[in-house]
Amino acid sequence: MTLNYNTIKDIDLYDRIEFLKDKAQNETAYIVTCGPSLTNHDRDILLDKLKGKFVIACKQAYEYVKDVTDIHCLSVYNYQEYEYDNLDMIRHWQFTAMNIDDEISRVRTWNQRVDILLPVYSTPWVQKHQSTSYTRNFDNWKLYAESKSVWGPGIMLESAIPLALHMGCKRIVTIGWDIGDISRFKSTDPMTFDDNWHDQHATKLYKSKTGAGPEYEELQHAIECTSAMYDWFEKENIQFDILSNTNPADERFNRITLEEL
Repeated sequence: MTLNYNTIKDIDLYDRIEFLKDKAQNETAYIVTCGPSLTNHDRDILLDKLKGKFVIACKQAYEYVKDVTDIHCLSVYNYQEYEYDNLDMIRHWQFTAMNIDDEISRVRTWNQRVDILLPVYSTPWVQKHQSTSYTRNFDNWKLYAESKSVWGPGIMLESAIPLALHMGCKRIVTIGWDIGDISRFKSTDPMTFDDNWHDQHATKLYKSKTGAGPEYEELQHAIECTSAMYDWFEKENIQFDILSNTNPADERFNRITLEEL
């Protein structure tokens, strides 16, 4: 990727999303997330496979693939301090629209740079039952062009996929996107949380425990919405491949191995 912080630093912060439009047209986006399957891959082999490709790393997944990351997707939730050997790498922040001023202030106290600013609309404007995974309205991702995002929930649905699509990628490959294991919940009560949610992450990349995970109902919708998600990608002529041996998404999604990356 020739796109980096140096290419956008002189553009007004609020115009940068517009500038990103089709900057990776027809490329493959490799989105790396924090599921436990990520660190099951031999890191040296994975980095070699990703070298020279367009890589988006979400949150702590950056720690595993920092050498090849082009864009780091962050939020204030489960934030930890990151060291950037490549100061030119783009840092893409999503902020809760309702709390955007407070969250930006927190980022400043961390001496972090905001290269891309994306407001995510949740309560009070978007309720849980109106979120993307509940409604299966994946056209929400196209709102990225208007510098906004709709509650996913989760950075994958709110930032990473919309970003790749906005930049013109016609193929997306996920690495470490495991979604979660609903069978690990102790109850099927819709409001129940998984007490061991931290264990459903690549824990050795985390400097602290993760916060509360999704409710049972949220994770159920996150899994079940992948059937409509598959249909949406097919309609939009987007190839979507999954590198994970535990991802519970619709079985029609193409699963690949590290060797096939």
